Amino acid sequence: MVPIRFTFVPEQRPFRPRDLLREVQIQELAVSPDGESVVYARRTIEGGEYRKRLWRVPWRGGRPEQLTHGELDARPRFSPDGSALVFLSRRSGKSRPWLLPLGGGEPRELPAPAAEVADARWSPDGRRLLLLAGSGEPRFSVGDPTDPVARRIDRLTWRLDGLGVRDECTSIWLVGVDGGRPRRLTAPDVDVMGASWSPDGRRIGFVADLRPEAAVLELPQAWTIGPSGGKPKPLAELPSEIAALGWSSGGRLAVIGVDELPEPLPAWANANLYVVERGGPRRLAPGLDRSIGFLVTTDLQDFSARFAEVLWLDEESLVGVVCDRGASHVYRFGLDGSAERLTDGEVVCSHLAAGRGRIATVATERGRAAEVCAVEDGLRPLTRDGSRWLARSRRDPEPQRVGDLDAWLLRAPAPRRRRPPLVLQIHGGPHLAYGPTPWLEMLALAGAGISVLYANPRGSAGYGQDFTRGIDRDWGTNDSADLMRVVDWAIEEGLADPGRVGLLGLSYGGFMTNWLLGHHAGRFAAAVSENPVTELASFLGTGDFGALIGEIAAGGAGLGDRDGRARLSDRSPATEIHRNEAPLLLLQCEGDLRCPPDQTEIVFATLRKLGRPVEMVRYPGESHLMFAFGRPDRRVDRLERIVDWFERHL
Repeated sequence: MVPIRFTFVPEQRPFRPRDLLREVQIQELAVSPDGESVVYARRTIEGGEYRKRLWRVPWRGGRPEQLTHGELDARPRFSPDGSALVFLSRRSGKSRPWLLPLGGGEPRELPAPAAEVADARWSPDGRRLLLLAGSGEPRFSVGDPTDPVARRIDRLTWRLDGLGVRDECTSIWLVGVDGGRPRRLTAPDVDVMGASWSPDGRRIGFVADLRPEAAVLELPQAWTIGPSGGKPKPLAELPSEIAALGWSSGGRLAVIGVDELPEPLPAWANANLYVVERGGPRRLAPGLDRSIGFLVTTDLQDFSARFAEVLWLDEESLVGVVCDRGASHVYRFGLDGSAERLTDGEVVCSHLAAGRGRIATVATERGRAAEVCAVEDGLRPLTRDGSRWLARSRRDPEPQRVGDLDAWLLRAPAPRRRRPPLVLQIHGGPHLAYGPTPWLEMLALAGAGISVLYANPRGSAGYGQDFTRGIDRDWGTNDSADLMRVVDWAIEEGLADPGRVGLLGLSYGGFMTNWLLGHHAGRFAAAVSENPVTELASFLGTGDFGALIGEIAAGGAGLGDRDGRARLSDRSPATEIHRNEAPLLLLQCEGDLRCPPDQTEIVFATLRKLGRPVEMVRYPGESHLMFAFGRPDRRVDRLERIVDWFERHL
């Protein structure tokens, strides 16, 4: 197998935080039905704001052609005959479907419901579109939804980070390409998480949880409904949940989901691929102990690629990305149970598309930013316009092996007389993974003379289900031991001065940063904790998934009994944070619903009252994933503060 081959560009200068304003990110893909071209979304930053346009590149290679000139154009999909594209755009103020004839002509807006449109899919005959958009009937608002008197909440699943209050369910709507009023198919109290046409156009499959228990915990399954509406009928079911479904052109149905029994939800479990037969779903590649989906974290890739999608290659096989030991590879899955890896090397593949037996993906290779690549005997780059912005500051992390753990070192130039300071960076999730592609803060720190070491401790994805389950209901034990082992190894190898080691982490990484500061007081010289979980008892009620994550982190503990409360306290970093004396910078997004501001505030209040060196920086209105989707000037500010903090204190 031939790995990806890019021309190496020698490093010319260090990466600085303001270099982020030149960022280019390749995002969603579509392969034409004849397999001769690939359309992709290219996000840039212009005048301090995001711009996103659609481009097309020939499969054989060549100069890309810009197709759209809107401010934010996304999610391209070819019509069945390949003559047109439907895409989502905000050029009229809201996310709306637009039609672009590829033979020439200007895009035109298509009819849509009043709410924001999240997806648009062609019917097999090319005459209609399936839209996913708000139902138009608020669930919680009392009075005018734009300025409600109150909100009456009767379910735990009432909010979601990045979206806010889930006042309307997402519904399936149908609209004619040639006009007409949109028609809602699903009931306003059914929240649809994904949908797909059957190849004959007589059915629409969708993913939703129709149980009353969905008000506490959503475990979606697969359902079907006709284009004229009616009562949904069961289509497929797994013991835990189904995340996505899709039909082949010949009418075979496949789903991605989890077959472990919910307890309440096995977050550690692999997401597997299944073909649905008369006896129910049959798992493909049963010997592959890896999860299907994009689970490797880096801000050089688009985080929205994490949403699962079923992608048929032909009548006998499907394709998907698989997280494996820090890499993210493209696999072909046969209906005969086989699994063939189609890529190799130190690559991270995210978005995936197929057409006429051809596969395209968005891929990074080591420290190179992402490009569109053809998947054929490895990866063949089709574009050069996604990675040029970073080429002058590229750094390739060095793979390391710490016992049975994978780690990577982004090495800073060593001073003449002593070892450079070192920051241990901890990934979020926790059931995600680091890999050979770095983060921008790693590049910025290395450019400032600070090496960065990062690893995949127990709980990380890509090492088999048992490894991922290694911290289930017990955050802070096995993962803490693994991370401290990595720190000790770095010191023994002469990579770090024991008096100049820092910690950096976001989300679960922030949990572990605060945990290590309290439980290993004196070992670290400085730390930055971003959007962390710190106090599980309050987190049960304040986080959008707090009731679920709190139970996963603390062994099923709850507030209903003394032992449960004691367990929540024992697993909370805030309980021991008073022992920390290292300078701590707390970064918090004020609109974060995943790890809300109270989780940072309790740590700040504790340390500030004790007179310890602590500082809190808050970003107004930003959600949990500000590092990826936040306002560009705030992303720059974040990088500058991280670098400045460690320069001052390491």
